Amino acid sequence: MSCARKLAGIRRSSYLVIVVKLTNSDLRGVLDLLYELGSMPSADPFPLPVVDRLGTLVAARKAGYGEFSITDGGQGYAVRRLLMNRSEPAWLEGAVRRWWLQDPIVCRVHSGAVKPMAVSDRVSMRTYHRLEYFQHIHHPFGTADCVRVFLPAPNAMSRFFWFDQEHWGLRRRERELLELLRPHFVLWRGGWSAPVSQDALDLSAREREVLQAAAGGATNRQIAEKLWISPHTVRTHLEHIFEKLDVSTRTAAVAVLRGLGPSEEGLSDDARTNAPSDPPPRRSSPVASG
Repeated sequence: MSCARKLAGIRRSSYLVIVVKLTNSDLRGVLDLLYELGSMPSADPFPLPVVDRLGTLVAARKAGYGEFSITDGGQGYAVRRLLMNRSEPAWLEGAVRRWWLQDPIVCRVHSGAVKPMAVSDRVSMRTYHRLEYFQHIHHPFGTADCVRVFLPAPNAMSRFFWFDQEHWGLRRRERELLELLRPHFVLWRGGWSAPVSQDALDLSAREREVLQAAAGGATNRQIAEKLWISPHTVRTHLEHIFEKLDVSTRTAAVAVLRGLGPSEEGLSDDARTNAPSDPPPRRSSPVASG
């Protein structure tokens, strides 16, 4: 799509109407956030300082960004990326693993949403408070409502920002700020790729393509379709990548690609031995419930 067509699309949308409604202070906050996003090299598409600034801009108690693979026919998920500006207790992970499908804005249903979405947009407060999801995951921390901004993602994946609020209902100001920012986030994520480390330069051009695709969350089958090769060839490339980088999992190979060094800390035995297989090893996270 040409730049002229993109600008025409903005003119036809509500984008300019939102700009007119926001205060100068809010617009300055948007510009500062986008400047920081574009000027901060990072191994993540949306680095933590940007996520933290975004949470402050929309007055959220907690903010985060995640990318997840949807597994088991929509019954499970695997964490690909995870950033949040507040820590969480270890017990919360088990609660989310048990109750995440009760989430009224769960990602397996709503990942195609193009506008900010709050729990309060989907259900009443009374209905929400009856859910074990609310009682065990949000009520203990004083979270009254949750908001998500979904970004386009490959099949069987979900990418989104989330914001925990201390009040019920997404206010007009915060909704308009998120609507204004989303097109920029979509363009940024679509053009972002992880920085390549010096070690990864020893890989062939095709091996780097495979590893970059794996770093973006693609499965073996998705990589094969993208590169016009067979899944068996993808697996062979991954085995050669592991050997060259002296690692044994996708996670460790991607860490080398991003210049973070090989690391397998926290991986299960199954993840270490079956990393090249499809689908990826399963993990849970408190914020993956979206």
